[in-house]
Amino acid sequence: MFRPLATSATALIAAASPVLAEVTPAQVWEDLSAYYTDMGYEIATGSRAEAGDTLTLSDIVISTDSETGELSIRVPGIVLRATGDARVRTVIDGPITTDISARIPDQDDMVTQMIVSLPDNEMLSSGSPDDMLHEVVYPDLLVSARFDGEDGSVSAEHMPLHVRMTDVTGRYRSVSGPAAVSTYDMTAKKLDLTLDLKELETADDGGETGSFTARSIVEQLTVTGSVTAPDGQFDMADNMHGALKAGLEIDGKVAIGPLTGSAQFSGTDAEGGQTSGETSFSSDSSQFGLALSRDGLSFQGSASEMKAEMTTSDLPLPISYAVETASGLMTIPVSQSEQPQPFRFGYARDGLTLADGLWDLFDPNGQLPRDPASLTIDVEGTATLTDDLLDPAFADRMEQAARQRDEADTQAADGEAAPSGADRPQMPFRPETLKINQVTLDAAGVNADLSGALTMREGADQPVGRIEGNFDGVNTLLDTLVSMGVLPKEQMMAARMMLAMFARPVEDNPGQLRSEIEFREDGSIYANGQQVK
Repeated sequence: MFRPLATSATALIAAASPVLAEVTPAQVWEDLSAYYTDMGYEIATGSRAEAGDTLTLSDIVISTDSETGELSIRVPGIVLRATGDARVRTVIDGPITTDISARIPDQDDMVTQMIVSLPDNEMLSSGSPDDMLHEVVYPDLLVSARFDGEDGSVSAEHMPLHVRMTDVTGRYRSVSGPAAVSTYDMTAKKLDLTLDLKELETADDGGETGSFTARSIVEQLTVTGSVTAPDGQFDMADNMHGALKAGLEIDGKVAIGPLTGSAQFSGTDAEGGQTSGETSFSSDSSQFGLALSRDGLSFQGSASEMKAEMTTSDLPLPISYAVETASGLMTIPVSQSEQPQPFRFGYARDGLTLADGLWDLFDPNGQLPRDPASLTIDVEGTATLTDDLLDPAFADRMEQAARQRDEADTQAADGEAAPSGADRPQMPFRPETLKINQVTLDAAGVNADLSGALTMREGADQPVGRIEGNFDGVNTLLDTLVSMGVLPKEQMMAARMMLAMFARPVEDNPGQLRSEIEFREDGSIYANGQQVK
């Protein structure tokens, strides 16, 4: 019995990891290079030397030049050496420098420079040329950056942004084939970010100047993901649409533990007066996820126990708030199709509390309930997408149409006739159905709950369907606003009359209101059985 169990365990381990085989330094470099070249980057090396079991590369440049900008990554040297146990050890020699030049229409290029240092770095590669695993260890990962729009070399100590990650470990696995699959995961024990901006201009005319400093510390950072690349090369910078149509799929997640941070600002305003402020923030945990394929784009994120406080010389008291949990998600189609495609939007914020000082600004006598507030939005539906959203040709058409519309608006303001073809850009996103799963609000003593479903007929002026809602505490809130002097009595009467048109008291519970809005096929609208349109 023991032998079959042992054999099965061995088979499972073999299936979950690359097959143990001898890989050479040249094969490891080829696998690493293919990751960039398959995405449309160019790789150049100043020199290449092979001696026995060692491959030495120097002056490596990874670059791309597209309509949106340029990217250049320079690595002084890389040494790959066989370890004698079917693995290859890779060491990066010297700091990595990166120049990013983003082209912005009608403006100067925005240049970002970065320097990355990896002291005592090591990567061990194993497997086979078709299934290779790379395991990295970075005791320290140091990144310095500046983004001042100017080109030219500068040392790391003179850069305003510094990021240090400690105890970084990671794995990157690439499996080749008609659809090459790369998976990765990385963890860091701590991330420490500092930002120091001096002689900061806060207005276009330079009238306001000052300095800004900030620091954030993250405990336990985890990054995981996968990339499925289509066969052959593709250009993600200029033709993401083409890569997606060919089969590109991207999926990534980031999770962080406790976060703490603070920031300070000081300077002078346009009149020469002194101004200053500071803020602090924290959260217990956060996570973010992004997925992109020809089937759509999706994003989701959440955070817990968030707190923030800000004080400025312009306000007499601190501004502070706390949120127990917050989350959001969005899914939209990106590829043109004659068939309706699903979309979804969700947002939730629970346990929102404001400091008493903020409440006292507009409610000094404490007449409004100060219980934690919450908001939830969950809607989904289908839509027809008439264009590929990531197609460069679509972006060009939208930009040209917007420019023509701006010119027409300018001519109309000057009393001139608008040129032909200056219609507003047609939105490519045409909703077909909409389902309101949940929209709830609980704040200041009011509780609202909405749900419903609508169908948008092609060519119809309005949707068809029904939306239902329940509301508690609305009348009490109106009475309180009147007693506070926020709402005049005559306006309160008008508000109640308007409310009565769309909501009715619930039987045996006059404090609760219910609304049923029906959109009929003939274009009429009914509220609680009464026609309002």
